[in-house]
Amino acid sequence: MPEKSNNSFLSIIATTGKDLVAMLRDAMLLLIVVLLIGWPKTVNNILVEAGFEEGSFAGLKWKAKLTQSDETLLKAQATIADLIAQNEKLNSALSEVNSRTDSAEVKANITKLNKLNTYLAASSAKVQAAAETTTSANAALIQKAQSDTGIVVTWGVVYSGDRTLEAAQYEVQTIAPKLGLTNAAVYFRQDSYRSVATVTDRLYAEQLLKKANERRKDSYIVNMSHWCPNTAEKDGYFECSIP
Repeated sequence: MPEKSNNSFLSIIATTGKDLVAMLRDAMLLLIVVLLIGWPKTVNNILVEAGFEEGSFAGLKWKAKLTQSDETLLKAQATIADLIAQNEKLNSALSEVNSRTDSAEVKANITKLNKLNTYLAASSAKVQAAAETTTSANAALIQKAQSDTGIVVTWGVVYSGDRTLEAAQYEVQTIAPKLGLTNAAVYFRQDSYRSVATVTDRLYAEQLLKKANERRKDSYIVNMSHWCPNTAEKDGYFECSIP
């Protein structure tokens, strides 16, 4: 009887212990879920730095997708920059039309469009700046993630866009050395000669971006394999062919 009582007592302790461990585990998982929902970026960074890439928490599948989100933001910045450039061309065209017309109605409509374009340009610049803040904050994690995969990425710091090759070559040959922008070259993309400094280290690209911002605040970083996937070398510049 005493032996049976001891066994029963030990069984109760073991069962209680298992229940307690399960309860603590579920509590920790619930805490992680709450933190991921409330502060996704901070918790995500902590998990990535700790070496976690994927985990299953109480049925919740979590995976760090910093690289994908970073690329999306970089593409968004490049698209915004292109739209701002097209907007400037539109403003120039409107000014030309305004100088040639005597119609009060047309002039009034052009004035409205100019105001709208100014507002859109300012709003786009704010969005671009916000995206840059996020990508810069994640730069160290992106660099680590890509180092782990062994994939070499060429980053480009786009710091100027000109209508003529001569103006772009001035940026590359004269301005770039003064700013410390290494490996600068001219890339012709979407009817514009872009001055771009290229590197294979993301953190170094962020340093170059800070220098480029001294020239133009709307400078931005691109993944060259996406921004200029097909490159043809021309006389004094590279031509980008985008599918």
